[in-house]
Amino acid sequence: MSRDPSAVLETKAESAAEFTSDFFLRARMHALYRILNSPVRPWPHRHLFIENVFPADFYAALQRCMPSANAYTSLAKTGKVAEGDYDMRSGFLLNEEHLGRVPADIARFWTGLFDEVLNDEFADALMARHGDDLRERLEREGKPLAKAPHRDMILVRDRSSDGVKIHTSDPGNLLTLLFYLPADARHADCGTTLYLPKERERRCWGGPHHEFEGFDPVWTMPYVPNSLFMFVKTDDSFHGVKPIHVENLRRDLMLFYVKR
Repeated sequence: MSRDPSAVLETKAESAAEFTSDFFLRARMHALYRILNSPVRPWPHRHLFIENVFPADFYAALQRCMPSANAYTSLAKTGKVAEGDYDMRSGFLLNEEHLGRVPADIARFWTGLFDEVLNDEFADALMARHGDDLRERLEREGKPLAKAPHRDMILVRDRSSDGVKIHTSDPGNLLTLLFYLPADARHADCGTTLYLPKERERRCWGGPHHEFEGFDPVWTMPYVPNSLFMFVKTDDSFHGVKPIHVENLRRDLMLFYVKR
């Protein structure tokens, strides 16, 4: 049975109406509370894993607002990656082209999330919390900040693949946040894995992706709903995604960066 068009419009209007500034403010405060009160895990490099990072009603709205497959572009064609193992990944950017591929209420949700939840206050709070780590990183790298950092965000969708080889994150990143966005926990073992190089003193400031054979896996972050894997980008923040071969897998993430 076809759905009444007026009912569809009413549902969209109700959905858009819930995306108020207060709705996004509550989500920002909730996320900051969860992140800033969670202990940093120091080994093998400084990182956090947090569940229930957004309020339950916010995450439910996020699930309803996931863009359809045809709204995404091959990640290699987005200009967001220079090299690596990204053939199985597609991306949704907060630009006119991608936002124009989704209904207005869905576009409003994602722009509101970036502008009002993961906003400058959010980024500044994380920078302050990890100030000592970042200063140490910049001193060792020998490249002080020339100007204030900026924020960046992209939605990423994966499918089964031979994985993402091991890397430390883009050299321009200061903080890397991977929000896991599955509908349920059935693929909990499909998260990001932390690695130690077999040559324990090995370091990399970012760019190249390294073969799995040169590293020992340490821990895989559970790919579960409404969770966050966050780390300070350093020359030893090695991570990757093990090969995943799951029929009809859809692996949704939101990547947020505080960058040079």
